Amino acid sequence: MVHIFFVGGTGHIGGAVLDQLLRKYADANVKVLVRDGSKAARLVQTYPQIETVIGDAGNFDILEKCSEAADVVINTAPDITHDDGIKAILTGLKARGAANGIKPYYIHTSGASLIWDEPAGSKDARRWDDLADIEDICAFKGEAHTHAVTDKIVRDAATDVNVAIMSPGFVGGMSPSLEHPTPITTPALLLTARAFKSGWQIAEGENTHAWIHVSDLAKMFLILVGKAIDGTSDSEPFAIWGPEAYYFGTSEDISFGEFMKHLAPVLKDQKIIESTEIKSVSVAEAARASIAGSDYDPDAPPPPPDTWAMHIAIMYGINMRIEASRMAKLGWKAEKASILESFPQIVAGLLARE
Repeated sequence: MVHIFFVGGTGHIGGAVLDQLLRKYADANVKVLVRDGSKAARLVQTYPQIETVIGDAGNFDILEKCSEAADVVINTAPDITHDDGIKAILTGLKARGAANGIKPYYIHTSGASLIWDEPAGSKDARRWDDLADIEDICAFKGEAHTHAVTDKIVRDAATDVNVAIMSPGFVGGMSPSLEHPTPITTPALLLTARAFKSGWQIAEGENTHAWIHVSDLAKMFLILVGKAIDGTSDSEPFAIWGPEAYYFGTSEDISFGEFMKHLAPVLKDQKIIESTEIKSVSVAEAARASIAGSDYDPDAPPPPPDTWAMHIAIMYGINMRIEASRMAKLGWKAEKASILESFPQIVAGLLARE
């Protein structure tokens, strides 16, 4: 029986991956890290076959011990600022491999914000391919590039652990997650909308984002899980595991202007905004709006550069153009409709939980 330790299983992405994992591998021994007892109880009620352990990314002893007992670790929790937790997972996996002579597996979640450009709202940007551009992708270093530090921690463990990095673009759609069914970016979108009382974009809104439905992304994770459990073949198109095992997750490109054209009518129907007009704003204005909501003050100082609010505001204006060539070669195909069609359900779902 395969032993799987799951970190982040109650999140928007993790909930979708966990749901598909338990459907496909019903006989697997799955242990899920959960923050508190109430969340653990809800998760076990839905998935009685799992085992839970109470803790979080800061409980290094728990992470190391549970990883040492696992054949496969799936980590869909946020990686930024959790370097030591990731190191604890890898330390545990290295110990397991040293003890039984079998190299264990680690599937890590990063993000394509690694390749963000300047938030100018323009359409000119490089398209990054996870096969053709892998040397350049692996060359990113330091905290100036989001995810680069934690990506390197994972790659450096490749000698002792079979590692793979999943790097999704923006993730949309409703998730079966019990705790986070709506995307992580949705609350900030609604706050910004309440501040401007209309749609908005940075400059001309021509910048393009890579998007993927959370269920289609979960299928990518399951492909890697399958390679870990069932093994790889001699005819694989590339090394499934290792320092260059970096997988973009995307299924469609959407300009922010087009995104807002579809979102604004839904926001107006829900009485969140007064007009479907799309205003052109600056990053600083969007940052103020994304934390203030209805209390928006256009003269307030913008939030510090290292805050979630500024990260969200920059998101509105950047390009994220990526190609998931690796998963395509492994037979993955998107099955869900465009994330634009999910806006009514997502907005209603978040409002119901406010």
